[in-house]
Amino acid sequence: MGKKEKMVFEGEIYWIYQWRQKLYDGSYATFERAERPSVVQILCMMGNSVLLAKEEQPNMEPSINMFGGVIEEGERPLEAAKRELLEEAGITAKKWILLKTFIYSGKLSYAFYLYAALGCTKRSKQKLDPGEKIEVISMPLRTFIRSVKKMRMNADIKLYFTELRYEKLKMRNLEKRLGLKKRMD
Repeated sequence: MGKKEKMVFEGEIYWIYQWRQKLYDGSYATFERAERPSVVQILCMMGNSVLLAKEEQPNMEPSINMFGGVIEEGERPLEAAKRELLEEAGITAKKWILLKTFIYSGKLSYAFYLYAALGCTKRSKQKLDPGEKIEVISMPLRTFIRSVKKMRMNADIKLYFTELRYEKLKMRNLEKRLGLKKRMD
């Protein structure tokens, strides 16, 4: 492509880059894109139920969501998932499965990793950031899947779970990957 990017803003979460781009008619324009750290989201399973975060953060409406957060510099996605689950819920898991990776490389570039944490056990107290209030709640897997449209989460993750709701084979495959013995309603 030959573009020479220059960082024009470095924030806490976003970095903005600009470059001068030649257009098809020979003129030039300034283009820009944003980057952010990649993130993890965790489908935390305890038995046949999903453990979720009923959370409050400053300047946001209270919500119910999966556990997760930003992958810190030098951290691998699975390491971040394990750290986030332990910090936000005080929970560890016996087994981890990468369910899906979403890579965004347009005007906003980052990766999003969706993990399932299986055999979850409460191990310690939560270690929340000063701007977090999180209560751990539980609901059956299929109730969770029916509820994702009301949750604050990435649109592609909502679509992933919504497809499961309407495509029985995909749902059975997920239940099998999660080690659920019988269909969970």
